[in-house]
Amino acid sequence: MRTEASLEQWRLLYESATRIKERKPWEKFWDMDLIGIRDGAEEETVFFSILGRGGDCYGIAVYEGYEGLNSFLMLAMQQDMNLSSSYVMFNQKNLTCYWGNREELSNKQRAIIKELGYKYRGKNQWLYFMSFEPGYYPYNLDAEEVQRMGKYFQDLELALQSYDAEEINVDFESGNMFLFTFDEGRKTWQCGEAPLPFTAFQFGNLIITDEELLADLRKVSQCDAVLEADVMLMGVSVADKKYDRPANPALSLLGDAKSGMMIKFEMVQPEEDPIVMLTEIVIGYIFNFGAPSEIRVSNIIVEAGLEQLCEVCGIKLRRVKRLQGLEEFKQGMKEFYG
Repeated sequence: MRTEASLEQWRLLYESATRIKERKPWEKFWDMDLIGIRDGAEEETVFFSILGRGGDCYGIAVYEGYEGLNSFLMLAMQQDMNLSSSYVMFNQKNLTCYWGNREELSNKQRAIIKELGYKYRGKNQWLYFMSFEPGYYPYNLDAEEVQRMGKYFQDLELALQSYDAEEINVDFESGNMFLFTFDEGRKTWQCGEAPLPFTAFQFGNLIITDEELLADLRKVSQCDAVLEADVMLMGVSVADKKYDRPANPALSLLGDAKSGMMIKFEMVQPEEDPIVMLTEIVIGYIFNFGAPSEIRVSNIIVEAGLEQLCEVCGIKLRRVKRLQGLEEFKQGMKEFYG
């Protein structure tokens, strides 16, 4: 059950963010220069990306823990992994504040600002917050997220003060971050340069552990089909009483590369993994028609998900720049829901 933040919780967050804005951190950091704040276990480090050095959009993106860092690296490595902008944006996991324009805000966000008594004028002045969660459409922060964000921003204020006072130099381009960490023994904050825990996106291979299923897959016959497999994020806000925020459905797609015909597609619920669904679709095809000679994918995430299945069934798994057979279907879906 969703709980909305109180006006006092919002006030504390807005006050902290306003003080940070006065420091103009985007004049010192690029969006790829990460600030890490650690107050506990290493894997719970909170990472901050400062937006606005180019002058277009001011903001601060907060990535929680190693899962959050991996989300940031998906964004950073988007082109190398051949991921669409929509796929990356709607798979982000972060809490972000923006100083944007009035028309960017929802009615709820404008109402919060009015209740707090803030009056903004001009371009890139309206402060608002968004929560990004895979499977869901970007949405306003709930009470728990407002509290966490408030704590993160209080720590960030201290980190930025230390960065200036200590005149820290960080070689960000070599995979380092500015780390602000709490020393439990001394009960004080320490700061300095430190390497990032990892600097490349960590994609997960889908592992099938059902030995009976694997044995059946090894025995399937072959066919000469060439298939295309992909996952598509719809990029639409779907309200459903089951969820405390709007869903953003994903589609798992399987098509015939030669004819361009769509073989099957399934809409995935927010709590479901579209790669798992895609694998199930491919397995269903294999048992009905035999193992295809080749499956084409366009990005490394889908490739990792299908790697074991293709190896077991003797299928050539090929990564290509563009899945021509699925393009028409995907474009039609965008136009229909756009």
